[in-house]
Amino acid sequence: MSEKSTFSGPVIAVLIAGATAVFALSMLLMINGSSEDTTSYSTTTKSISAIGHAGLYELAQRFDIPVERSRINGVVAPGEGGLLVMAEPTSSFSSDDIIRLGRESNVLLILPKRWASADRSHSGWIRSTSPMPEDWVAGIVGLVDAKAGIARGDPPKTWDRNEIGIDPSFDDGAQLIKSDTLTPIVGNAQGMLIGEKLDGDRRTWVLADPDIIENHGLTKGRNAAFAMALLNAMRDEDGGKVVFDETIHGMVNIVDSPFKKLFQFPYVIVLLLALGAAGLLLWATTARFGKPRQAPPAFDFGKGRLIANTASLLDRAGHHAFVMRRYVRATLRDAGRLFHAPRQLDDEQLAAWLDKIGASRGLETKSADILARAADSQSTSLLALFQAARDIHQWKEDISDGTSARS
Repeated sequence: MSEKSTFSGPVIAVLIAGATAVFALSMLLMINGSSEDTTSYSTTTKSISAIGHAGLYELAQRFDIPVERSRINGVVAPGEGGLLVMAEPTSSFSSDDIIRLGRESNVLLILPKRWASADRSHSGWIRSTSPMPEDWVAGIVGLVDAKAGIARGDPPKTWDRNEIGIDPSFDDGAQLIKSDTLTPIVGNAQGMLIGEKLDGDRRTWVLADPDIIENHGLTKGRNAAFAMALLNAMRDEDGGKVVFDETIHGMVNIVDSPFKKLFQFPYVIVLLLALGAAGLLLWATTARFGKPRQAPPAFDFGKGRLIANTASLLDRAGHHAFVMRRYVRATLRDAGRLFHAPRQLDDEQLAAWLDKIGASRGLETKSADILARAADSQSTSLLALFQAARDIHQWKEDISDGTSARS
């Protein structure tokens, strides 16, 4: 007959349905839950595309420049001595962006230059680019200088003024600023690569061409050194923080879904263990099927039971001394066979023969003495016989395997 189940059939069905619903809900939340910003082909510090700034962000970290990202619902201020970087806004500034641009005391505005289209075959890559209209870019720099314009042409071979001290390298042309209001930091007669505007305690630098600091441009010439020198020139090198404003790219700061954590290492191990425990519990509480289990035998007829019964009979008969003496002599004979002793030797002669071998191996214990103690049936107590049995066992271990001092 089958065992009775702890839960009835309907209860088990409800438990299984509930577990399935919870699992499906967790998968849904994992898929739809917000997580850390994913890499795209945009101009953010998360982008590994050619026009992205992930390289600049990582490079600053490697040179021990404290950097952070400011995102929607998680706005970070650069603080005293810090620098706010507004890199290539891809859409028109909102009123909040304009307010922040005028509120921070130290701002680097990097103008955009190209539109990009995604590469569908490679996630995070771009397939092609096209130049932005100069009027569109001029509208961005107009937030700093309303009369400023944009000039594009061949890269300048020399600079009349370069306070950065490092000459950048260009790809296929340079984008410069034409302005009578901005002070050139890096520029010549063609225009300014970097222009500065001072308004009381507020300082704003405008980098006209983003190619220098984008992922594709950092590897050219001394552009990487130019980018680090630019950040250090604007921030307080004693600990000024560089904050990249990603709110202009719509990057939102949302905490990861806790359900997604369950499917990430090392939390997935806990999930697997919990599911395994639930499965075992369900298995243990369901009814058995098939042939009924056989009841265990009333008596154990194994070897262990036979030995236990024999020992019990010997104990009841009171043959302890006889068994101990036989054990001593049997152990002595085992050692003789191990060392190929002559067959005609009796126990006393065998003990003397083995003690010579023991002496050559550094044994201080003599088997003849143990044999004599065990053979004394008149004066030897039961406790002494147990001691002799233990000593002969240890003696055999030492003569065959070596003592702890000489193995």
